[in-house]
Formats: sequence, C-alpha cells, structure tokens
Amino acid sequence: MARKKALFYIETLGCPKNLVDSEVIVSNIQDVGCELTHEPQNAEVLIVNTCGFIQPAKEESIDVILDFVRFKKEGNCKKLIVVGCLVQRYKEELKKSIPEVDHFFGLDEISEINHIFNSVNFFEEKRFILTPKHYAYLRISDGCENFCSYCAIPFIRGPVYSKPISEIVDEAQQLVDHGVKEIIVIAQDIGNFGVDIYGESRLIELLLALDKINNLSWLRLLYLNPQHITKELLFTIKNSKRICKYLDIPIQHISDNILTKMNRKTSKKDIIQALDIIHNIVPELSIRTTFIVGFPGETEKDFEELHGFIQEQKFDWLGVFKYYQEEGTKAASLPDQVPEYIKHKRYEKLMKAQKAISQDRLESFIGKKLSVIVDKKIKPKIYECRSEFDAPDIDGIVFLEEADVNVGDIVEVEIVDSLEYDLIAHPAK
Repeated sequence: MARKKALFYIETLGCPKNLVDSEVIVSNIQDVGCELTHEPQNAEVLIVNTCGFIQPAKEESIDVILDFVRFKKEGNCKKLIVVGCLVQRYKEELKKSIPEVDHFFGLDEISEINHIFNSVNFFEEKRFILTPKHYAYLRISDGCENFCSYCAIPFIRGPVYSKPISEIVDEAQQLVDHGVKEIIVIAQDIGNFGVDIYGESRLIELLLALDKINNLSWLRLLYLNPQHITKELLFTIKNSKRICKYLDIPIQHISDNILTKMNRKTSKKDIIQALDIIHNIVPELSIRTTFIVGFPGETEKDFEELHGFIQEQKFDWLGVFKYYQEEGTKAASLPDQVPEYIKHKRYEKLMKAQKAISQDRLESFIGKKLSVIVDKKIKPKIYECRSEFDAPDIDGIVFLEEADVNVGDIVEVEIVDSLEYDLIAHPAK
C-alpha cells in the first residue's frame, strides 16, 4: 500500500521577497513527497514565514504563530516550524517564549528545513509559484547596504547579494515557459543590483536582457530608491513595449532635516529633480511611493513640508507608515521621539490628502481605454483586473463587468466609473 503523503501548510507574512522564500521552501518540501494544503487545520506540518520589519509586522507574526500553536494542541499538526526575518532577529527570545514551536530557522538556515523531511538540496531556481499562474515575482538580489537609520533590513538580510544576469534571465524564461505573463522584479533596492559582482549597478543591462524574452507581456519594477533614477533608465522604460510604465520609489520624507537624520542618500532637491526627469521623459509613468511620519525630531514644520509636497506632486499611489523604534537601529536612540498621538494625527492627515488625490486621479480615467490583466473571477461576468499602472495586492483594482474572459488574459477595457481607489470597466467596443 502506498504511503499517504504528509500534508503541510505555509503562511507567508510580509513582502514579496518573503513570498519567493516560501516558494522555494514549498517546492523542495514537495520534492520529498509532501503535499501542500490550503487548510491549516488539516496539516501535519505548519510553517510560518515571518516578517520582522516594523512593530505591527512583528505583532502579526507572533499572533499567527500563537494561532498555529492552538492548531497543534487541538488538531492534526505534529510539527510547527517558524522561519524568516523575525527568527533572524529574535531566535533565542522566541525559543524561550514559545516553546511549543518545534523548529526555528533564520534566513541563513532556510536550507535546513528540508532535513526535517528528507535530505534534498535547496535551489532558488526551483520554486512552487504561490501567486496566480499568470504573474510571478523575480528576485534579482537580496540584502541591503543603504543603512537608513530607521531600518533593520541590513542587519536581517545582510549585504547586497546579486544573482548573475544569465541566471536571472534563465529563471525568467522558465517562468514564461510555464505561463507567466507578468514578471515583477524585486529586491531590497533594485538600483543596487550587480554592485557586488560587477562593481557597479547593472540594472539597465538586466532589463534589456529581460525585455528580449518572447511571450513575456509585462515586466514590472518594484523598490527603486530615488538616487538610482537616471535618464538612461527612464529611456529604457520609455522605449520598451514590455516594461510597465510604473515605478515603486520609496521617498520616505521631503524635509532635508529628516532626510539627513534618516541617513537617506538624497536631498529634497535631488528628489524633486528625479521626479521632474520622470515627468519629462515618461509623463504617463505611474509612481508609487511611501513616507514615514513621526520620525524622531520631526517638527510641525517638517511635517507640513511633507504634507504640501504630497499635495503638489499628486502621486498615483502612496503608503504612509508611522515611525516605530526598531531595536538595533540608529534612529531608535535618537532624541525627540514623537508621541504616538501626534504620529497618528499626521498619518491620518496624509491619508486624507491622498484619498482626495486618488479620487480626482481615478475620475480622470472615465471614458478612457486601458489594457488590463485579469487576476480573478469574482462572479459570473465580473472580474478583478489591473492595468500596467497597478501592482498586485498593494494598488487599486479595475473591476471588469459584463465580460466573458479568462484569468490571465490581457484585454482592452473602457473605464465607466471610479471609486476611491478602484475603477469600474466594461469590455472595450
């Protein structure tokens, strides 16, 4: 009689870079004869891939671990495994505080997970794609050496470690061969790609190589710090039929006072100049950015400068984070920490401003035609879609009505209405 396959479940928290780690883990566990389930209560092995970036992410990770402890006590689970960024930072503390967990693995120990199941080597190019089959994330490097004063990522992920261009192109080709139409390029900072192995950034060379892949429809770029924005890069985006007119550019603040304390690599003048270059060369390019409010020493004047900057620039997509004191970072010990109630007040003010900007922006799409990729069928003839101006999970949705299409199709639609952050469309006539 054939041995029944052991069921395992993995919960991935945090950013797409963690998702790629989970895809590698899943692929290798399946190689030793285990089966992925989407129901944690049925799994014999539960895995939590944690995030330790900021305090809310840590709290979410702990909550999920404790939920899985309950599954272990009450259900089918025989082993509970916790991996990822939180373990990398707090492994010993976690061992002491949550003894119900069987194994903790930091980022540099993920390859050891397979020994629990069998002895199989781990290779990043072998992945079980956890996203819908028509799009996938492509990690081109890991680690960071920017050492922003508020950020623990360099201590968690280590220095920049890039993959050779040939390996990345091969992996992208494999993804496309398996039906992926949109590849989303990710790293801690894609602008630093290649500095460790080539002595300089080779992002443009990589993009030109990826741009030649047949049957790839969209190539999307996430996490590009503003100091890496150049005319050459923008002309590469402008002249490509595959690279989406979209960039995720974390700006974080606009006051020179705060940018200096953050140890950012750009000044207000640099940032405005970079945005002007974008608007001049690729005026239709959609910009997503993030800002931090309540950084130590942020005065009302600093904040109002940021508030005015956002209203002036009218970013397409914007995220706001309240500053958290991250253990081991330089900013955690800075004087003039901002009270929580002031952080919250400033957060609310920026989000209110962005809501109005988003409503005005989306109204301008009514009557226009867009190409969208179909992500999900909601109900008969109604689908969730995205345009090239929208990244999955973090940006808005184009709701396509009265349609008969397939998930993964790229179709032309006409925008008929708008919501606060989303659009409503019908098939183009």
